[in-house]
Amino acid sequence: MTGPALGQTSDVTADRLARLRRTHAALALLHIAQAVAILLLGGDAKLPVDASFLEGPPGGDSPFGRVNLFDLPVAPAIAAFLLLAAVDHAWCAGPGRGRYEAALASGRNPYRWAEYSVSASLMVVLIAMLAGTSEVTALVAIFGANAAMILFGDLMERRNEDRETADWRPFVYGSVVGAVPWIAISLQLGVAQSETSDVPGFVIGIFVSLLVLFMSFAVVQLLQFRTRRSDRDPLTAERRYNALSLVAKSALAWQVYAGALAG
Repeated sequence: MTGPALGQTSDVTADRLARLRRTHAALALLHIAQAVAILLLGGDAKLPVDASFLEGPPGGDSPFGRVNLFDLPVAPAIAAFLLLAAVDHAWCAGPGRGRYEAALASGRNPYRWAEYSVSASLMVVLIAMLAGTSEVTALVAIFGANAAMILFGDLMERRNEDRETADWRPFVYGSVVGAVPWIAISLQLGVAQSETSDVPGFVIGIFVSLLVLFMSFAVVQLLQFRTRRSDRDPLTAERRYNALSLVAKSALAWQVYAGALAG
C-alpha cells in the first residue's frame, strides 16, 4: 500500500488555513503600503532603455548606431513589483481563496509562480539596469530567462503532485536557466568596474543580497521535495516562500531608494 501523493497532508487544517489567510491579507497591505511610500518618497530617477543597430553592411567598418527608446522611471518600476505581490496575496486571502487552498492541500500554489514570473523578472531586469545594462534585447532576454526559471518551479510542483518520490528534472532545468541572468549581470558589473573602477557600492550590495535571496527560493523548494515522505507540510513551504518574497522585494525596494531615489 502506498501513502498519499507527495505533497498531500492532513496537516492542512482549517485553523492553520485561517492563520494563513490572515497572513496573506497582512502581506497584501504591507506591500501596498511600501509601494505607496516609494511613489511618494522616490524622486524622478530614470534608467535608459536603448537599442543598437548596424549603420552599414554586417562585418563592415561602420560602427553600431544607438538610439534611446525610452527612460524607465525607477520608483514606478519598484511600485509595480510590490503591487503585483499585493494582488497575489489579496487573491489568495479573498476571491481566490477556495482554489488556492485546494491547490495548496496538494502541495501546489500556481498563483505564487504566476506572480513571481512577472514580479521577480521585473526585479532582475531592474538589477541589470542598475548594473549598467540598457540594451532592450538583453533586458528582454534577462526577463524571459528569469520567467522561465520561475515557471520551472511551478512545473516542479505540478510534476510531483502525484508522485511518492520527486522528479528533480524541472528543478535542475530551472536552476540552469535561472543562473543565466545573474551571469549576465556579473559580466556587466565586471566590465563596468574594469572601465570605470567606480561601480556604486549600493549596486554591488543589491547584486549580492538579491542573489543570495533568489538562491534561497531554490533552497526552499529543495527542502520541500528532499525526502520520500508523503506527509510533508506544504504550509511550511508556503510560509517560507511568503517570508522570502517579502524580504527580497523590500530589500530591493529600499536599497534602490537609499542609493538612487532618496534626495
